[in-house]
Amino acid sequence: MSPLPLIVGTHVDQILASASAVKPFPKVAQQALSLLDDPMVSAGKLSDVISLDAGVTAAVLKAANSAAFARARRVDDLKQALGLLGNSRFRELVFASASAPFLAASQPGYHLTEGNLWRHSVATSLLAEQLVRQAKLEIAGGLLFTAGLLHDIGKSVLNQYVEAAAVEIQRVVKEQGKTFLEAELQVLGVHHAELGARLAERWNFSPALVELIRFHHEPHLRPESRPLAALHLAAVISELTFVTGGVDAFAQKGDERCVKLLGLHRKDLEAAVAEVHFKLAQAEALLSMAPVKN
Repeated sequence: MSPLPLIVGTHVDQILASASAVKPFPKVAQQALSLLDDPMVSAGKLSDVISLDAGVTAAVLKAANSAAFARARRVDDLKQALGLLGNSRFRELVFASASAPFLAASQPGYHLTEGNLWRHSVATSLLAEQLVRQAKLEIAGGLLFTAGLLHDIGKSVLNQYVEAAAVEIQRVVKEQGKTFLEAELQVLGVHHAELGARLAERWNFSPALVELIRFHHEPHLRPESRPLAALHLAAVISELTFVTGGVDAFAQKGDERCVKLLGLHRKDLEAAVAEVHFKLAQAEALLSMAPVKN
């Protein structure tokens, strides 16, 4: 037997230190998202903030000039572009562009090739929002879209440790019947959902968002939370449907109680997947989010 169990005793602090060393989430994106909490915020105020980030500005202008917003004249003015897109679409652009550098790299520990973690995250965002619409729930402020994009952000930190401990983690999954999350915790002393929540706390995101990230694999710990139920279902379905090759895809358990909590049926889940197949292709093009490296 390898000495990997020592990881629990000696590497937890190292893993947490790795999380604390991750660069801050872009302040321009955080400021823009904060402004968007006010549904009456003006395009002028938003454009003043966005113009400080060249990447987000380029993404907004490209979206406004896409086929979906074709106009006789090209849109070169940020304020006009925001008016065309609307706050909801703009929120998606800002967050997808800001989060892409954190999610774009390959994650060999999870058997995810370059861009797959980002694609899974976008699919989860879209699917969570679709499930909420089908359940006829009102969840304000783009909370689920944001949570979907960031729910697996902890994998970007834990990847190197999962890769080093891959044999032991797989042994725990196979021999003890653990989920991949449970095996991460047992072998490494911490799992990717907890690391993601700690990153979100460090980036000063809302307690509601932190909670969704922390418990997205464990909705039974917040059994009355419908947003968490939607995120959990979306993450599980997305991993099985929209991204292939993830090592943990078949080593996790979907909580069927979430379906009941949302008042949905199997046919609703199938309809949501069909809708998101189309929306994901649209989003990848419209959001101009071919994942970029740091």
